[in-house]
Amino acid sequence: MPNKSSIYVIIAAVYGLTAVILGALGSHALGLEAGTKNMALFQHALFYMMMHALLLFWLSSQLNESFWLRSAALAVTLGVLLFCGGLLLLIFWGKTSLSWLTPVGGSLIILAWLNIVIHGFQKWRKS
Repeated sequence: MPNKSSIYVIIAAVYGLTAVILGALGSHALGLEAGTKNMALFQHALFYMMMHALLLFWLSSQLNESFWLRSAALAVTLGVLLFCGGLLLLIFWGKTSLSWLTPVGGSLIILAWLNIVIHGFQKWRKS
């Protein structure tokens, strides 16, 4: 069975790949008009997906450091899926019974960053 680090590297790469593919589709094939609310939400979702793909890639190399970084990796993984996925659902299908995904995902992303802050303070305190 692959170790957790490998799984997070794969997920990070899939998030990055998905952001690039969706960016290309958004520019050429999805019919999103420049300057619209949907285009702004789309760009926001892709920015968050790519930025947090990079964070998750880094976290995958730090999993042995602490519980807080392992928790951050899990929260980022789920948070990006729910937040970005929720925004994409909103853009293409409007408000649905799944609209709760976006704020839950955003909260998980905030939790991930908070876990990194806690890890940093613990590491600082030990030095």
